[in-house]
Amino acid sequence: CSYFGDVIFIDNTYISGKFEIPLVTFSGVNHHGKATLLSCGLLAGETLESYHWLLKVCLSLMKCSPQTIVTDRCKPLEAAVSQVFPRSLHRFSLTHIMRKIPEKLGGLHNYDGVRKAFTKAVYDTLKVVEFEAAWGFMVHSFGVIDNEWLRSLYEDRARWAPVYLKDTFFAGIATARPGETLNPFFERYVHKQTPLKEFLDKYELALHKKHREETLSDIESLASNTAELKTKCSFETQLSRVYTRDMFKKFQVEVEEMYSCFSTTQLHVDGPFVIFLVKERVQGESNRREIRDFEVLYNRSVGEVRCICSCFNFYGYLCRHALCVLNFNGVEEVPLRYVLPRWRKDFKRIQAAADNGLNGGFVNGTDRVQWFDQLYKNALQVVEEGTVSLDHYKVAMQVLQQSLERVHSVEDKQE
Repeated sequence: CSYFGDVIFIDNTYISGKFEIPLVTFSGVNHHGKATLLSCGLLAGETLESYHWLLKVCLSLMKCSPQTIVTDRCKPLEAAVSQVFPRSLHRFSLTHIMRKIPEKLGGLHNYDGVRKAFTKAVYDTLKVVEFEAAWGFMVHSFGVIDNEWLRSLYEDRARWAPVYLKDTFFAGIATARPGETLNPFFERYVHKQTPLKEFLDKYELALHKKHREETLSDIESLASNTAELKTKCSFETQLSRVYTRDMFKKFQVEVEEMYSCFSTTQLHVDGPFVIFLVKERVQGESNRREIRDFEVLYNRSVGEVRCICSCFNFYGYLCRHALCVLNFNGVEEVPLRYVLPRWRKDFKRIQAAADNGLNGGFVNGTDRVQWFDQLYKNALQVVEEGTVSLDHYKVAMQVLQQSLERVHSVEDKQE
């Protein structure tokens, strides 16, 4: 779980054409904010027993339960998750729900109106009371109160509607903004008509390409101490030195958008707790500029800040509204509690060092999987350091070659 398994997305799709073999993938989010494969499996069918077996295998590989699990709304999978991961928070993928709107509601004579009202209720509400009012307006105004799909969605609203999920940490796996999608790990490699044999070939290709992309991103992030700055804001400078390039760019957008927030005022004070109102100019319907209000709670005594948009829990970094409040209070650096280790450019190195510290650098027992895991993590540190310069590369290659020769010598002695 320490390696990107705290929040996972379980995607179930089909391959092999008319036979429809369920392909289930378990993916997390790496330190670059990209999908990384944790496990996957092919099932004989979408039954509770099949999902239960696969989840148990996944649990044995991960060695601990995820904090949050995101899936499609699938009854057998939902039941299996509750049995195998009873302590994990199980939420439903908003991406899957939004993609099903044309299929589920396309036959309605007032489809366009329902779709717009649905989207507005999901994305434009910040409080539960606002969502309830918007949903009520939709079902009554368009006469869809008896629509079975909408009724089932409403019953499950606490597990998929963003306004109900603000206390759940998603690390970017949940989509909470219009236009955002959560793409499957094997997208562009497999589809419903992909034969089983072709999938096995493309499986290796996908893993190789994803691994290469992650390695190149590691090198790019470690090659320079700072990324290109676009403002003079101290928050931007601070995280440019720490975060991977991809995650820094996401945070950088929030820093830039601080300039769309034109007013920060106190609403209420209760001891160390202060509620601020931040006004922002946003793009509304028909590209019209609108003003939206965002309430931000700030605890001066411990440096805690929380915006009603809950960007930090959804994406893992502070929003423009929270940054405005920190800036308003003279805070020049993002509090460390909001600088997540999982986005650091040296995250893998830190985790490997921590693992070595826990077991003295060696794995006890005869489990070859644990041997592989430990060897891989230690070798990774050599690889990362070896990309710093040509001299580093030459030394790393020499050390790896010498290590391989020593390992071979053990085999020779045993013979």
